[in-house]
Amino acid sequence: MDELTVSFQGGLADEHRLPAYAASQSLYGISRSLLVVTNYLGEGKVRHRKFDESGAYGFEINLVASRTGSFEFIFEILADPAMQTFGHAVAGKVAGDLTVAFIKSVFRRCVGEKAEPEIEKLESNGTLNSGDIGALVEAIEPAMKSAHTAVNHGSTTIVLVSGDNNIVNLDASTKTYVYSSKRNDRPQEKLFSIASYNANSRSGRAYDYDRGMTVPFELSGDIDRTSLRAIMKSMSDYALRLPGDDSHDSQIAMRYDTTVAPDGRVKKMHIHKARAEILSLK
Repeated sequence: MDELTVSFQGGLADEHRLPAYAASQSLYGISRSLLVVTNYLGEGKVRHRKFDESGAYGFEINLVASRTGSFEFIFEILADPAMQTFGHAVAGKVAGDLTVAFIKSVFRRCVGEKAEPEIEKLESNGTLNSGDIGALVEAIEPAMKSAHTAVNHGSTTIVLVSGDNNIVNLDASTKTYVYSSKRNDRPQEKLFSIASYNANSRSGRAYDYDRGMTVPFELSGDIDRTSLRAIMKSMSDYALRLPGDDSHDSQIAMRYDTTVAPDGRVKKMHIHKARAEILSLK
């Protein structure tokens, strides 16, 4: 069993009051995001609706209690041990402590932050489908918008914690990130390493050395076969790194444009061309 504490902090929340509608919408958004992610862990399918809430896919989510004297609410996440014993769907691959790491990774990616290293490693070696995780992030985005309702409407921050593990902080910055985006179609060129790629969805994640994190990408319709070969080789070289290996053998040059948040953070790259070197992009 895992517990997720949701703490409303700042503003009216520090006076032990919150606007009822804003608080209820935030709790709805968090609970729906949890439902989407745990349903995927159990069923292995990204759903946007028609969830089974009976625990048939191995998870139950209960709102247990609010802590007296504060605006903290506790979600109890119960997992059927049979999923881990028999490798049921995806849950068997993220058994034990990694269940929380998986939830944290999806939530944090939805607000433009880093996933857990363990989850990125499972993506890069193909244990977890990066295309599915990207679809999960998109699936919970509407719910995460609702989760931010109480931010600047009663509280300044909503903190999600599991044990000693901070899952994510929802604040004015993350609210702006999830609510707004725009396409910047100015072509850019830069070196990346391909951390993961799904041929069916033609999407994946590329490691940005400047930001020190992976960034989601999708291939444009004008991509050529030489670009695909470069992407596949980069992904293979990236996955074959040894611990402590700081070589850049997996780097490739990519020409792309972006979808960005209002603060300039890249939400997605749209890849038009990939080559071994920058000069080869000309």
